[in-house]
Amino acid sequence: MAFELPNLDTVSAQQLLAELMRRIPMFTPLWTDFNESDPGITVLEMLCWVGESLLYQTNAIPLETWQNMLRLCLGLANSTDTTDYSVAAVKQNDFAFLALQAVLARMEQGAPLDREALQAAVLTFRRAPYLALTGPDVEQLAMETNQVIAQQPPVKPPPALVRRADALVDDQQTVVHILDDATPVYQRPSCANPKAPDAQGGLRNLLMLQPAGASATAALTKLLATVTTYLAPRVLLGNRVSVVGATLTPITMTVRVVCQPHARASVVLAALSSALFDFFQPGADWVYDQPPSVANLRHLIAAIPGVQTLARMDLSYAPTAILSKTAQLGATTLIADLPQTPPAMIYAGLPLLRCLDLFAQEVGS
Repeated sequence: MAFELPNLDTVSAQQLLAELMRRIPMFTPLWTDFNESDPGITVLEMLCWVGESLLYQTNAIPLETWQNMLRLCLGLANSTDTTDYSVAAVKQNDFAFLALQAVLARMEQGAPLDREALQAAVLTFRRAPYLALTGPDVEQLAMETNQVIAQQPPVKPPPALVRRADALVDDQQTVVHILDDATPVYQRPSCANPKAPDAQGGLRNLLMLQPAGASATAALTKLLATVTTYLAPRVLLGNRVSVVGATLTPITMTVRVVCQPHARASVVLAALSSALFDFFQPGADWVYDQPPSVANLRHLIAAIPGVQTLARMDLSYAPTAILSKTAQLGATTLIADLPQTPPAMIYAGLPLLRCLDLFAQEVGS
């Protein structure tokens, strides 16, 4: 439903008259007197004056009309009315409908809502998806599960929330990959993180991921069940939407840099560790199933203050044996027939920084 109505009150009577006078030769070549003394021009001036008044009235839609349009979108004459859909909206957590119904209640209570506010409220309602038809619809509905969880009684520990949702088409179904808001736990081993450079001026910084506990797995399982329940009434008959946890690819990165003159290795390592840690965070800009770019990492490291030279950079994923994605094997092919090579690095889903090993060398040491 489009509410971007044109502004009709922009044409004056003189502009209308000039336009009509330009069109006179299209209808008759006998009308040659366009002065105000001509009776025909006098009639046109009167019609243009009436037209200007009509345009003003057409453009001046009363506020009550916008209020009635809001009621029409809801299917409710008053905010306290109930219909089959309004009852189902409460049970199925149709937040867009409930938000627009709250706007109607505020309007009935005398809240000063102008045309722009009513238009924005209706447009927000109309643009909010209810059915899981497309991938973006499924992703937005999965994110709305956080509002369902927020309405539940508070518990300890707090339940997991949806951090991001990625809907991908897999064969004849849509699979939505859910990443929760659990924060990975990292540790800096004291034996691998000296406080001062060695005799050659080198300093190491090691960051390692700690294993997740059983409580994190249970929280993710409960979150996936909540998303599945929320999406179930919004999937059309004949369609299939599956909810799974996001695939996380553990990443190990080793970086060795040479510092600029008079730059301290500890300061450079702190900035480098912070930048690389933020780079591998699976935020909204990270495309699902897209591996990290080595070129982007090189540019990131080169832009760190105090870095003079990137001496070494190793980026590796956890090897995963997925034969369906690495080779199409025939019926008579044996795994023993495959060449004895190191397993290929396969990236899937989102990054999970497993180990970050950094080393900075001070110049002149």
